[in-house]
Amino acid sequence: MTKKQVVSVNIFVCLVVVAAVCGVGYDSFASRGQSLIGSHPAILAIFAACCLFTEVRPLRWLWPEENGQVTASWTFMMALLLIAPPMTAVAIAGAVSLIGDVAFRKPFIRVLFNLGEIVLSLSLAAAVLDLSGQSQALRLDATPSFVWFIAFLVAGTIVFVVSNALTCTVIALHQALPVNQLLREFGPVNISTDGVLLCLSPVFVAVGERSIVLVPLVLVAIWTVYRTAELAQMRRNEATHDMLTQLPNRRLFDEHLHRAVLSARRTGQRVAVVLIDLDGFKAINDRLGHDVGDEVLRSVAARMGGACRSSDLLARIGGDEFALVLPCIGTVTAAVAVAERVRATLAEACMVQDFPVLVSASFGVAVLPDHAADAESLLRRADETMYSAKYGARGVAVFEPGSGSHGIGRIGLLADVAQALATGQFFLEYQPQVNLPTGRIIGVEALVRWRHPVAGVLYPNEFISLAEQTEFIGPLTEWVLRHALAQCASWHREGQDLRVSVNISARNMHDARFPEMLARVVRETGVVPGDIDLEITQSTVDLDHTTLHSVLRKLRATGVCLTIDDFGTGYSSIAQLRELAVDRLTIDRSFVTGMAHEDRDAMIVGAIVQLGRALGVETIAKGVEDAVVANMLLERGCTIAQGFLFGKPMPPEVFQPHGWATAQSSVFEARLELQRSVP
Repeated sequence: MTKKQVVSVNIFVCLVVVAAVCGVGYDSFASRGQSLIGSHPAILAIFAACCLFTEVRPLRWLWPEENGQVTASWTFMMALLLIAPPMTAVAIAGAVSLIGDVAFRKPFIRVLFNLGEIVLSLSLAAAVLDLSGQSQALRLDATPSFVWFIAFLVAGTIVFVVSNALTCTVIALHQALPVNQLLREFGPVNISTDGVLLCLSPVFVAVGERSIVLVPLVLVAIWTVYRTAELAQMRRNEATHDMLTQLPNRRLFDEHLHRAVLSARRTGQRVAVVLIDLDGFKAINDRLGHDVGDEVLRSVAARMGGACRSSDLLARIGGDEFALVLPCIGTVTAAVAVAERVRATLAEACMVQDFPVLVSASFGVAVLPDHAADAESLLRRADETMYSAKYGARGVAVFEPGSGSHGIGRIGLLADVAQALATGQFFLEYQPQVNLPTGRIIGVEALVRWRHPVAGVLYPNEFISLAEQTEFIGPLTEWVLRHALAQCASWHREGQDLRVSVNISARNMHDARFPEMLARVVRETGVVPGDIDLEITQSTVDLDHTTLHSVLRKLRATGVCLTIDDFGTGYSSIAQLRELAVDRLTIDRSFVTGMAHEDRDAMIVGAIVQLGRALGVETIAKGVEDAVVANMLLERGCTIAQGFLFGKPMPPEVFQPHGWATAQSSVFEARLELQRSVP
C-alpha cells in the first residue's frame, strides 16, 4: 500500500470515528430520563452474551486480501436497540466489537474503524426509530403498529447500507479500487447473511418477552442462517480453489489479477505476473504414479507459497502450472527477485513416502506497464516468456519488448483453438498396428496434429491438455472422430480391412452427450462400430463411477471397442479393470522401449500381457522400435505391436492402394528379421 493510500485510509477512518462520536452524543440525548437497563434486564443480558459469542465466533469470508467475516452479532445488536435505550445498545455493541477485535489481534486502525462503523450505524438506526416516535414500541410491551414496521425496515436498511458502504469504501481506499465494484461483489453475499440476520431481531425480542425459556429455540434460526452461509462459502471455495493444493484456481487468479491491474492503473504502480511450469512432471506421474505426483504438487505449492510476500497471490492454473500475481511491485528487478526466491525453494528434493523427488521449473515474468497495458496482454506475455525459459533452459526469463523471438504460449494457443477448428488447421496422421505372428497390418491409430500458422506443426501433448480445460475438447474430439471414421470407411470400400483407434479425453467421459455424438458420427460415416477402438486413459478410471459407467454403458450399446491406453502408468485396480470390461490394453512405450536393457521393464510387460490373457483382453505394445524388442514381445505372448519399426505416423495417402504394397513389404521384412533373430 502506498503512502497516499495509507493517508487516505487514515483520514477516512478518522471521519467515521468523528461521525460516530456525534452519533454517541445524539444517543445520549435520546436516552435521557430512561433506565439504562430497560424494562427487560434479563433479556438484555442474554442478548448481550449472544452478541459477544457470535462476534468472537465469526464465519470467515473467502476473501484472502481482507480476511473478512460474517457474524450474527448484528441480529443481537439490533435487538438490543429495540429493548433498551440507544446509549445502552451502542455501548454494549461497541464493547463487544472491541473485545472481538482484540481477541483476533487486529491492527489498531482496523479496531478503530470497526468500532466507528458499528456505533455510527446503530446511532443512525436509533435516530430513525426516535424521530418516528417508535423507539419505545417494543420496550413497553406494546403491539407493533404498521408505522413501527415501516420505521424498523428503514432503520434496518440504514444499518445494512451504512455498514456495507463504509466497509467497501475503506477496502477500496486500501486497494485503490472503485467503491462500486466492491459493492457489487460484497452486496449479494452480505444481503443473504447480514440482511436476513437483521430481520430476525424483532422475532428474538418478541420471543424473549414471551418467555426467556423460548430464546434457545429461536437460536436455531441463527444456526440455520450460519449453516446456509457456510455451505455457500464452501461451494464458492470449491469453485475458486484447487482441491489438491488448496491454492486459488484459474478463476480466482483471473479475478485477482484484474483487481491488481485496476489498482495499479489508479495508483501508477507496477503489477507483475509470474507463470511457473514444472519441468518433466509427466515423467514423475508416469514412473512413480499419480499419487506421488499429487504429493509432489502439494509439497511444491507449500514451498512456493512460503516464499511469497503476504500481498502476493499464488494460484494453480493447470496440471503442473502455477501463477503468481505480484501487486505493488517496485521494479522489474524486484519481480525477478521474487521469482528467483520462489525458484530457490525447489532446489531441495521433495520427500514423498521417504523417497526424494527432484523438481525444477521454468519461470516467465512480465510486468505492467513495462511489458503490457492490460491483464490479458500481461498474462500472455508471461506465458510466452515462460515457454522461452523452458526451451532455453534459463530458469527465470523476463519478457523482452521488441525482441520478436517469442513463441506461442499455452494461453495464446488456447485462444487460437476455435479459429483452428473453423479454418481447418487440424489434420490426422495414422500409425500402423501390426499383428506380430503374421506381420499383417490390422489397424491404425489416428493421431491429431495442428498446423499452426505461427508455431508450425504442433503435436497432441502441446495442445490437447489445453483444450481439455475448455469446452473446445468436445468439438475437437468430434472433428477427430468424424475424419478418422470417414477415412476408415474409405479404406474399407477399397478393400483394406482396417480398424481405427482414436484417443478419447477424460473430459469426454464426463459428457453424457458424448455417446450420442459418437453414434451419430458412426451412422453418418457408415463405418462398422466394431472397427472403432476408443482409447481412454487410466485417469478416466478414477472418475466418478456413476458418471463413468453410465457413459461406458451407452458406448457399449453403440458396438464400439474400448481400450485402456498406456496401461501400467497409473494405479487402477484389477477390480476396476474387470468392472470396465474393456477389449484391449495398450502397454506404455516407457516399458516397451526399455525391455531389451531393463529386466524390470521386461517383467512388467510380461505381467501385463499375462493379466490381459487372464481377463480375455488383447494387449497392444506401443513404442516398438527394433526387432529385438518385437521378438521379446512375441516370446511373452503379445501379438499386436505399434512403433517406428513398422511405420511412423503418416498421412492417409500412404495407405492408398499404390502405397499399400510398400507398407506391407516393410512389415514382412521386419517379420523375417524377427524370425532370423530367434535362436
